Parts: sequence; structure tokens; C-alpha cells
Amino acid sequence: MAQKRNHRKPHSALARDQRLFANSRVWTWEGLASPDNGQAYTTAENRTPFGWTVLPHDLAQQLVKRPRNWFIGVRALCRAPDGAEWMESRLIDLPSRNIQQVSNAYHELRADTLAAQRTSQVYDMGWICQTWSGKRPEDPMELWHYHYAPEGIIRQATNDEKLIRRMAGPGFSQERYDRWQQVNREYLEDRKRVLEQENAA
Repeated sequence: MAQKRNHRKPHSALARDQRLFANSRVWTWEGLASPDNGQAYTTAENRTPFGWTVLPHDLAQQLVKRPRNWFIGVRALCRAPDGAEWMESRLIDLPSRNIQQVSNAYHELRADTLAAQRTSQVYDMGWICQTWSGKRPEDPMELWHYHYAPEGIIRQATNDEKLIRRMAGPGFSQERYDRWQQVNREYLEDRKRVLEQENAA
């Protein structure tokens, strides 16, 4: 008696990886410190049927080390002397690339974002990268890059109260402003030193 053939497709680690990280994001704010050690920290999250969940370190490393389709955004939180707030941002798409290999994109986007603002009005700066799979999603307002921005800034892009509550992060504080101003000074000094070394080589 002939055996029935198994028509299931062979297991593909790559296909499983692409499904697992089809809707993931990595983000940070330079002026927000970890409550554990006071240092800046990066958060990696994955979309599940139960909402966004934080990825453990090993999965976060897997997320960023393989080529994927990425939205990349650099954003500056700004506040005028009269209390008005807004977010200045620069966005690019990066299909089928490994974001660990494009660090210069961050430096360029960061400089371009800050060039449009008075540094004295910026109280934090950060970046966010989000994956997509298949056809690029349509998002006219680019709401993905408002994640963990202050509530008042998100309201400038949407009036969906449920979405605002889910996305909102902390807002302006003098401590956050002071910390970011110091981080920015150190960042600019480091970049100047690196560029000088590269030009001398």
C-alpha cells in the first residue's frame, strides 16, 4: 500500500522570522532615562493579537540584525516660550535593509531635523523604526512615528481618544529639557571628534 505524501511545506526559519517581526518597532528618546540605572535606553516591541509587547533582549537583537522593510523617523519635541508645543520630524523608508548597517542615516536625519529648529526650544530628541511586511501600508498622517510622543502633540495629528491614550508618553518637564540639552552637547562633541578622526585618516 502506497504511503500518502506529506504536502506540507518544509519549515522555513526565514519565513517564520519574517512573520514574527512583520510589525515590530524600536525606539528611544535621548532625554528619558531608565528608572533602573539612569541611562538612556532603547525599547523594542512586537505587535501581537493582545497589543504591543516588549521584546526580550535576544529577540530584539534578532529584530535589528536581519534585513527588513523599515520606516525610520527622527523626531524632535519642541516647546516655545509661550508654551506651544510641536514635533519636528524627518522620515525615510528603508526596504530590505539591516538598520545596524545604516547608522549614518540617523546622524544625517538628526542634523536635518535640528537645523529646522532653535536648539534652545528642543526638549527631547529621539528615533523610531518600524517594520512592515508585503505591500507598504498606507498611512497619510504617518501616525506610526507619533508613538510615545506627548499627548498634546499626538492630538495635532488625530482626535481618536483611544489611540491617543494608547500612544501617549510623558510630556515636557524641566528635568527632561535639561537632560536632553546636556545629551545633545555631548553628542555634538562626540560627532565632531569622530568626523575629525575620519578626515585625518
